[in-house]
Amino acid sequence: MSDYSASDSPATVGRSSAPPVMAKRRPIPRKGHTKSRGGCSICKGRKVKCDEVSPQCGPCGRLDLECEYLPQKRRDRTESSTSLTRPLRTTPGMFDVDDMNFFRHFMFEAYPPLPIDGFSVWQNVSRLSHEYDFLLHSMLALGASHLGLISPSSYKKAALKHRVVAIKSLNDHLSKPNLSVQEAEAAFGAILNLTFQAAQIPDGLVEFLTMIRGCFLIGIHTLPNIEMSLFSTIARTTYIRRVQELVYDISMDQRLNAIVAREFFQSTVQISPLCKSVPELRFLGRMQRIASLAVTDLSESIRELSFFYEGLVELTSEEFATFIDPDNHVSRLVIMHMLVLDFVISRKTIVKGSTDGDKIPRCSKAFDSNKGMFGFWIDQMLDQLPPEYEKYAMWPVNFVRGLDYSFELGHEVWRPFLLSIGKATLPAERGTVSAFG
Repeated sequence: MSDYSASDSPATVGRSSAPPVMAKRRPIPRKGHTKSRGGCSICKGRKVKCDEVSPQCGPCGRLDLECEYLPQKRRDRTESSTSLTRPLRTTPGMFDVDDMNFFRHFMFEAYPPLPIDGFSVWQNVSRLSHEYDFLLHSMLALGASHLGLISPSSYKKAALKHRVVAIKSLNDHLSKPNLSVQEAEAAFGAILNLTFQAAQIPDGLVEFLTMIRGCFLIGIHTLPNIEMSLFSTIARTTYIRRVQELVYDISMDQRLNAIVAREFFQSTVQISPLCKSVPELRFLGRMQRIASLAVTDLSESIRELSFFYEGLVELTSEEFATFIDPDNHVSRLVIMHMLVLDFVISRKTIVKGSTDGDKIPRCSKAFDSNKGMFGFWIDQMLDQLPPEYEKYAMWPVNFVRGLDYSFELGHEVWRPFLLSIGKATLPAERGTVSAFG
């Protein structure tokens, strides 16, 4: 919407029989206020109006962000130089030593597992963070969340702060018409970071599914020629070809156990009479096909999985809202099975093999620590189910509880850890039980 109103238009001259007098008009003094330069660095970085209340301004108080003001001398130097240099889109004063650590951790360990062999991709994408603050904050948010999972320190507050700023700034960015390729690349990189960060938040299930949908929507509408972008290797044809190359060398003993696949299939059959909506039936059918193919044709199973979450975009806004509603217990059962399928079929991490002189750093732990969060979400959904629905959730619950979470690079999830002949090895206090009751 334009900032101009009728009062900004030229004055209307009333009708008169006298000829108009062609006199030079004095410019009308502009009404308004003197622009203040004294706002806090957080509001400046978010490009929002700051009320300049000290020690914490109103906008920062509402979002529970740490409010920071630049020293007066530094502020004066910054103001005097704005007409001579192009200002950065991010404010250096708003970052601290922890943020530098988050950035380093993102660059070398916490970048998303997509695209495959993505280290060099994210190195190139990170260069855009100097121009786009939402991309930088999304990187810091993911770095903080991941670092908090694998270290004794907690960075939840910092991770949330950067996430809030990134989402607000990204929404503002996406409201602009006709984004350039670089602007679209920055937006796509940010939404990928925020999606994988959501997979590390205990109450982030709904946000995770929403962000996945957002990834597809941004890719479709702002980056239609993704093959020509920094994210060219994430294009479906390239992605499938690369995965199939990797799958080709996998030995038969690493493929999905046939008994596990059959029991997963039987569990989905159990809940099928409860499914009435289009999304529930659609996802159920696709899961059954992917699980069946995983035993006989893993390559084709991976190809089918690449289309799986795209089904979220096929839903109308109303259908999607109903599907992710926590009170929709049948959809909760479907989502529990979706998470198990994702857990088992998707590979934990894929990186290029070292070559002579290859100095690309590797994560000491695989990125997909979100697999552990999937198990947490499944238990969380079980606790929220009415008693009459609990029996339909027992297979995915027992399955996930029986997995040994391993974040070592050498471990893959083409087959479940510690699973054989359809049994799940549970913690000692639970004993060993059949994976399907």
